[in-house]
Amino acid sequence: MTRRVVTVVFVGLLLCSLTVVAADKPDFSGNWKLNVEKSDFGPMPKPEKADYTIVHKDPEMNVKSVAVGSMGEMTNEVKILTDGTEFTNTIRGQEVKGTAKWDGKTLVVTQKLEIQGTAITFIQKWTLSDDGKSIVQEVNISTPQGEVAQKAVLDKV
Repeated sequence: MTRRVVTVVFVGLLLCSLTVVAADKPDFSGNWKLNVEKSDFGPMPKPEKADYTIVHKDPEMNVKSVAVGSMGEMTNEVKILTDGTEFTNTIRGQEVKGTAKWDGKTLVVTQKLEIQGTAITFIQKWTLSDDGKSIVQEVNISTPQGEVAQKAVLDKV
């Protein structure tokens, strides 16, 4: 009888700890608007505005963005797998391969593409604010010509 009680208590504690671990991963779902003033695009031109719709049900996250800038309106839809499984998206006619994994509460997304024989790597770090009202997306873009750092701040609508 004592072993059974100890086993039940142990299993209960294990399930509770798994629930806590799962709760540590933020849910990025929602409608978001780019905060242009708080964002930093480095040497690249700032968009006038951008809206995001994110549906996040781990391990899948679907992101639709509509941005308006000097090149007009651009719409993208991507699917990200947060469990390390490779995913492929087509963005403006270019095939982009990537992987994503959790680093604590931060989602690290690595994507690679090739444009006219030039390899480009994007590493994005997605972090949800403690109050759930903003996402900070730090981006490092690597090319043979060098690196560019950017930061996009998205506010919940």
